[in-house]
Amino acid sequence: MEQERQDSTASSPGPEDDYLVDLDFDDGWLGLTLHLGIRAEARYIAAERVEQFAPQRLSVSRAALQQELEKRALTAYKSGPVLTAAAYTEGGVFLAELSAFAYGEDGVQRPSPEEYLPRLVRWPHAKMQGQPRVSDVQLPLGPAVRFQAVLAEKRRLGRGKKLSEALLYGVWPDGREEILVVEARWFDFERTDELADLVDGLMPTMGLLPVPAEPATDASGEH
Repeated sequence: MEQERQDSTASSPGPEDDYLVDLDFDDGWLGLTLHLGIRAEARYIAAERVEQFAPQRLSVSRAALQQELEKRALTAYKSGPVLTAAAYTEGGVFLAELSAFAYGEDGVQRPSPEEYLPRLVRWPHAKMQGQPRVSDVQLPLGPAVRFQAVLAEKRRLGRGKKLSEALLYGVWPDGREEILVVEARWFDFERTDELADLVDGLMPTMGLLPVPAEPATDASGEH
């Protein structure tokens, strides 16, 4: 998902740095957003997230789960998201991934939802299967477009296709110049309704928070 989203919006400016995108994650979601993008940071966050699982309910080892979370965080960071998360079962089984991206440029009028939709749903490495479901949504943060579709991506070495479900929200925050794009992806089609409801329930909680001020340091740089 991350590489596809990066490629499909490669000409878009990067996210603004004067706010943070916030979502009110419940117990099913694990925040994996990195700010430095280094392995030590990913390892630290992954270790913290593993602590949220009850050991007696895990169906995988804690070490394997931590390694998986670390890898997901580092992979997602490469596409420049402003927020990254993943949903897991209580047993530590992966359900879905979610990333948010911000696109916009100071002083440049952002395109309308109608103008931006063709770009929003462009995947260079995957093709839509069947008819997508598109609807207009009004979120507390501003108007949005909801887009849900099944995607087919060629497997490595050309051996068949890998199918996934994608649920996207393009959000036009009131009073801002940016467009926020939230994309969730999963592979378990038997849980599509459950996972779509999970994402749909999450979107109304989206908000923008000011970036915390950097801690003051003395001239020598010592803390």
